[in-house]
Amino acid sequence: MWKTLKDMFDLSPGVRRFIATEASLGIGIGMFQLVLNLHLLDVKLNEEQIGELTSVGALFMGLISVPSGLLAGRISRKNALVIGLFLHASGYVGFGFGSTLPVFYASQLLMTLGITLLTTSEIQLLYHYSRSQKEEIRAFSLLFAIFTLFVGIGTLLGGYLPIWLGGHTSIYQGTIFAASVMLFAGCISRAMLLPKEPKSEPTAPAVSAARANSRTGAWKPSRMVWILGIFMLLNGLAFGFLAPYLNVIVKFRLGWADTSVSLLLTAAGVFTFIGSMLMPVLLERFSAKKAYFYVYAANFAFTALLVAAFPSFLFGALLLLRGGAFTLLTNMTVSQAMSCISEKERNLFAGMRTVFGSAGSAVSSYATGFILAGKNYSLPFLLTTVAIAAGFVYFLIWVRPLFQAKLEESG
Repeated sequence: MWKTLKDMFDLSPGVRRFIATEASLGIGIGMFQLVLNLHLLDVKLNEEQIGELTSVGALFMGLISVPSGLLAGRISRKNALVIGLFLHASGYVGFGFGSTLPVFYASQLLMTLGITLLTTSEIQLLYHYSRSQKEEIRAFSLLFAIFTLFVGIGTLLGGYLPIWLGGHTSIYQGTIFAASVMLFAGCISRAMLLPKEPKSEPTAPAVSAARANSRTGAWKPSRMVWILGIFMLLNGLAFGFLAPYLNVIVKFRLGWADTSVSLLLTAAGVFTFIGSMLMPVLLERFSAKKAYFYVYAANFAFTALLVAAFPSFLFGALLLLRGGAFTLLTNMTVSQAMSCISEKERNLFAGMRTVFGSAGSAVSSYATGFILAGKNYSLPFLLTTVAIAAGFVYFLIWVRPLFQAKLEESG
C-alpha cells in the first residue's frame, strides 16, 4: 500500500504541472458550490426554480457535449480546457451581478458551456501527458484528490467569506466574485504552464477516412462506448439526487448556520481526498470484481442509512463516510472507463460521457428540486440508494467484463 502511494508521485512533467494548477480551481469551485443555492434563495428564488435552473444546465450540457468533445480534437485539448475555464469563471461573474431569473439562466448556460469544454478535454489531456495506463489511473486519482482537498478549503472559506465580504444583491455576492477570481487564476496558470500537445501528422488513409466521414456525417461509436455511456447515465442519476443540494439539505434538515454547514462540507472534502488516494490502492491490491463489490456495498449501505432520522452528529458522520465512498466509486468508474477507450475514440467518449451523465443528473436534480420544495430531506437519499443499486447490477452484467479484460491486457 505505501509503495503504491509513494509511486503515485512519480509522474511525468505534464502531469505534475496539471496537478499543480488544480488548487485554485478547487478553492473557487468549493466557495461557489457552498453559496450559490443560498444566494439564489436569498434573492427570492424558491427550491423548485433552483431545481429547474440546475436541470436546464444539465440538459444544455448534454446537448453540447459531443460537439465539444469533437471540437477539442480540432482546436487541441489544452485550448479547449483554457477556453472552458474562462467561460466557467465568466458564468460565476454573471451569477454575482444577477438578481433576476433570466440573468441567472444566461449565467447558467455560460457556465455550463465552460464546464462542458473543461470536462470533455481535461481527462484526455491528463492521459495524453501520462506515460502508461498505470500512470493514467494514478494521475487521475491524484488530480481528483488535490481537487477535492482544495474544494474543502474553498467550502470552509465559503462559510466565512459572506460575513467578511458581504454583498449588494445578497450577503453571498462578494464570495461569488472571489470564486470567479480563483477560476480566472486557474485559467491563466494552465494557459501558461501546461505543455502544448504535439501535432501528429495523419497518414493518408486517415485523411481519406476523415474526409469521407465529413462528407457522409458518419458517427459510429463502438459498442464499448455505448455500454460505458449508459453506465455514466446511471452514475449521473445517482449524483444528481444529492450533490447539487447537499448544502441546502444539511442546512435545513439539521437547522444549522452557514458556518456549521461549511465546516461539515469541508470535512467531507477531506474524506473525498482520502477516497481519491485509496482508488489506485484498491485497484492494484484487489481484483476489479472485489474492489467494485466493496465500494458499491459501502455506497449502498451509507446512503441507505441516511434515509433514516439520526441525531446531527451521527448524520454528519454517515454523510462524511458516504461522500468518501461515492467519490471513490466515481473516480474508479470514470478513470477506468476512459482508460479502456482507445485514443482515437477518447474525444468522442468524453462528449458522450458528459451527454449521458448530464442527462441522468438533469432528471434526478429536477426531481430533487420538487422534493425539497415539499420540505422532504430524506427521499433524495432513498432515490440515490435505488440508483446505486441499479448501477451495480448494470456494472456486473456489462461493464465489469470490459474493465477486467483491459486490466488483463495491460498486465
